[in-house]
Amino acid sequence: MGRAGMLSEQEQKNANDGISKLRQAISGCEPILILPKDDAANNVISPALASCGKVDIMIGFFSSQALSEIAPGLAAFLHNSTDPMRLVVSPYLTNEDREALSAGTMYADALVEGMWTKRLPTADDLARHTLSCLGWLTSQGRLRIQVALMRNALFHPKVWLFRDADDVAALHGSANMTGAGLGKNREQLSLARTWMGEDAARTCQKLSDEFESLWGGGDDDCLVVDMPQAIQEKLVQEYRSDRMPDEEDFQRLWRKAQALSKTTVVGTIDVSASSELEFSIPAWLDYRSGDYAHQGEAVDNWRNAGWHGVLEMCTGSGKTLTAMVGAYHLYQEVGSLLIVIAAPYRVLVQQWANEVALFGIQPVDLTAESGPKRRERAIGSARRRLRLKISPTEAILVTNATLCTQEFIEQVAKHNGPKLLIADECHNLGAEGFMNDPPEIFDYRLGLSATPVRQYDAEGTQRLFDYFGEPCFSFLLEHAIGRCLTPYDYFAHFVHLTEEEMEEWRLITEKISKLAWKIDAGIKDEQLEGLLLKRRRVLEAAQEKVRLLAALLDTEDEAALRYTLIYATDKDPRQLDAVNAILNEQHLLFHQLTSEETVSRDLTKQIVSGFQSGRLQILTAKRVLDEGVNIPEIMQAFILASTTVRRQWVQRRGRLLRTCKAIGKTHAVIHDFVALPPMAREAGELDRDAKRIVNAELDRVWEFARLSRNGATPEGPFTKVEELRVMLKGG
Repeated sequence: MGRAGMLSEQEQKNANDGISKLRQAISGCEPILILPKDDAANNVISPALASCGKVDIMIGFFSSQALSEIAPGLAAFLHNSTDPMRLVVSPYLTNEDREALSAGTMYADALVEGMWTKRLPTADDLARHTLSCLGWLTSQGRLRIQVALMRNALFHPKVWLFRDADDVAALHGSANMTGAGLGKNREQLSLARTWMGEDAARTCQKLSDEFESLWGGGDDDCLVVDMPQAIQEKLVQEYRSDRMPDEEDFQRLWRKAQALSKTTVVGTIDVSASSELEFSIPAWLDYRSGDYAHQGEAVDNWRNAGWHGVLEMCTGSGKTLTAMVGAYHLYQEVGSLLIVIAAPYRVLVQQWANEVALFGIQPVDLTAESGPKRRERAIGSARRRLRLKISPTEAILVTNATLCTQEFIEQVAKHNGPKLLIADECHNLGAEGFMNDPPEIFDYRLGLSATPVRQYDAEGTQRLFDYFGEPCFSFLLEHAIGRCLTPYDYFAHFVHLTEEEMEEWRLITEKISKLAWKIDAGIKDEQLEGLLLKRRRVLEAAQEKVRLLAALLDTEDEAALRYTLIYATDKDPRQLDAVNAILNEQHLLFHQLTSEETVSRDLTKQIVSGFQSGRLQILTAKRVLDEGVNIPEIMQAFILASTTVRRQWVQRRGRLLRTCKAIGKTHAVIHDFVALPPMAREAGELDRDAKRIVNAELDRVWEFARLSRNGATPEGPFTKVEELRVMLKGG
């Protein structure tokens, strides 16, 4: 089972063609449905739930009986997606549903102990035990409900929004989310899909914007309150079929909610199981003693540096948690705080979202918002919650690309209170437009990096330190191994070029030699730079690496290949294709994880989950895993992309050394594939660039060997270091 190990052949074809699961599931559905003649629950809602990553609903009347109507799809959604189902509803519920929701809020621990502690509810559970499921889903944050209170009218839309990557479907019409609404009543529903034309796309966008506006706190005519708070303050009323609420009822609830908004928590705080989130350090996090005591020292140093500075901490030492502990101590000193967290990649931002939530903050993830208007609205909602003291701390998560936009900076600048910028992998910002006009709106600044010094870029490094502050703490790999990182064995494999590659190297070298005088004279030349890069690519993509990999895999027991990672070059896609072909031939269970896959959050989660559970033996990857992705289960790595960029190979090593008690990880194994210039092996004369290549390989092999367990063993990596030194002398 290859790259498509978890997907059917047709699904994989559709994925390769860029067709989302949602589109596959409901493209054949009719645009108009007449209920109950047309079975909307089974033909549209359940398939959409089973294939989407997000679902948002705004509905006039909600009843738990609706869960039984959509049980198969909801069960699949709960298993496939980690995102909650979000509902905005009117304040009228049956007493049974209100009690179940109240129990889900007040007695979450008891519910968890008494119900599905080892598994998610099945379709049968949802159909037969709807009230219990309703309480459990809210207690676990899988169902988040907010109550909409109109000034003098009833909140009465009926809209289902399903999202999968960039595809959105909106089911809207007359049917409420009740057993009767979906299964008995004569109702009409319309289905709009973004891929079915401009009009349909506009419909989906308008309804999505309306939902986000409500979820962001409502407007002048509609207040939105979290369900736990609404129950506590008796804003939720009994639904009675014999008496519909009148204008006086609406106005009474509106006045009560308005009064509540002036003194306590109203509006929307996106919570998991309680409306009383509080910024705090998790009780299990010991940052003052033991293997992670360096985290407390780092926070102290940052505070002593005036809450400005860079933490140089090796990969796997807990930079993210350290930063959040630091942010908490700053919050304790300054009070209300707006935190902006920037990272280079979407997948890293998603990881931050999980870590931030551990500290009692529900972050605003702007990578989940499509378009500047939705991002602006999300930032505005965060500012509003701070201004009204609805929450004392807000965290906004962005990619570096968004951080560098004037629109984003202008929106954040509108907040008048203290602002903290946390920049993960901050060395990246030294080369981005951010440093051309660095925003001065942030009162406090924290940079995080395993390698803050930018290789061959002293000017960019200094600009970085001028903005964030000098490094105020350092925790290197040698300090971490044996404490918070595992030991490792290291094997360096020298590979030869094929005759074709040797000829290509020779021809490029001849062209370089004619321009080599420019190197000595310090003259920059684009043609020369291109030739040097092209020649280095010959080494990085050497075909012998793939053949050697196949031979090494043949010697491995199949069980020993569980939790294996294979890095391929990002300079030639053919290498990764060749690696995948070999794994297919050897009938190994694998999946590639590249930028093609990480575009979809759900697919990324599916792949990583399959690897962590052992269903997939191997991950193949390129640069996408170089920064921030946390998969501690990785026990063995074959590194075909022998990069000369120090930052990349430092991060790759750190990525492999994370501890993992769940699988009994005691150490890691690293196989490093080193292709060398032809004349180095022949002890011939090397030109300056070729010597630089060998020196860079020597630096990496020595650094990996120096801290390995097997460095000094016979045939160990120290012998490879000596071979490289001899090559340099011969050159």
